[in-house]
Amino acid sequence: MSKNIITTMALFLLGYIKYFFLTGSVIFSLSVLLFVVLNLAPNISFGFLSHLSFIDAAYSTGTFSIGIPEVMKIFSLVSLIIMFASNVLKIALKKIFNINFRLSFKLKIIVFVTIITLAYIIAITLVTLNETLDNLFYYIITIFYPGNLISLVFYFLVDALLKKVADFNKTQEAASENYIA
Repeated sequence: MSKNIITTMALFLLGYIKYFFLTGSVIFSLSVLLFVVLNLAPNISFGFLSHLSFIDAAYSTGTFSIGIPEVMKIFSLVSLIIMFASNVLKIALKKIFNINFRLSFKLKIIVFVTIITLAYIIAITLVTLNETLDNLFYYIITIFYPGNLISLVFYFLVDALLKKVADFNKTQEAASENYIA
């Protein structure tokens, strides 16, 4: 019984650490995106946030300040919607077309590192082509790009460790049930 509690606590702690790294990756990505967008279009409207007024009523007014906690609330909602939609799609593909869609650990890293790298390349290209943009961006890239990749890789490493601990726990529970029976 105490092994189950310890394993459950370890799984919870690893899950927390995993999302800590995902949060870092998201914040690095959003910071660079916002830097580029705000430099290219300083008068951009964030009116679309009024649709998220159920998260914070201030979004409906059009005059609000937004910080990391607010960004993470929006990210959590968007992530929840994407997770729900992707799970429905996975179930539909499996039930209708008998397709089991799973990415290997290596392929996940390759896909997401490629996406992040392309986003940073596009951002660097936009900064280079627009002479009015602040050259501070190049310094931001030298810090944020490696930080983003490191956070993402650690997210996947902790996720893989989490799955191994969960699988080990299932194996131990099955072995103890067979021993008792």
